[in-house]
Amino acid sequence: MKFVGKIGCCCLCGLLLVTGCSTKQYEAKKTTEQSGEVFQIGNLELEVKGEDIREEVKPTNPQGYYNHYKKEEGYHYHLLYGTLKNEGTETVNVNEIKVQGIVDKKQYQGKLVLINEIESYFWEEIEPGVTLDFYIFSIVEDNKKDPTEYDFYYDGDGKIEKKQEAFEYKVKYKVPAKVYKDVILTDGNRKIDK
Repeated sequence: MKFVGKIGCCCLCGLLLVTGCSTKQYEAKKTTEQSGEVFQIGNLELEVKGEDIREEVKPTNPQGYYNHYKKEEGYHYHLLYGTLKNEGTETVNVNEIKVQGIVDKKQYQGKLVLINEIESYFWEEIEPGVTLDFYIFSIVEDNKKDPTEYDFYYDGDGKIEKKQEAFEYKVKYKVPAKVYKDVILTDGNRKIDK
């Protein structure tokens, strides 16, 4: 009976993760609001070059084994892409930044990933002075609105706890209207609804 209960619990957790909705209510001591094509998260300068809707998120030229975010039936990925430069003096691990996509006060789990120089796999760290391509994305249920903002939570020391909900800093980034464009999924059925 314990085994069946554990399987049921794991299935429920997996289902909640897949829905993309985030019930986490993160807090921050200091919030800055930013918009435009270029914005700052601590010592990281991000230049947003575009927006896309994808069925899965993977590197442009995957080789061998690589991490990716698979297609989920009834869902799509809302994605911003561009370049990220580390203007600081220390290596930054982007996994130490919590990300949420926001639309109409609804929160979606988000993720920030870096892409290595040959665009073959996702990278977690960026050294000082280096510029890499990035993806910021959320998984969204089909027929629901895509995020118009992304919130980034982090601490000044660059370290966060797994279940941490209170942070030193929050960057509230409003995606500029000129980044929006009509994007159609590969099956031709869905456009961005802004």
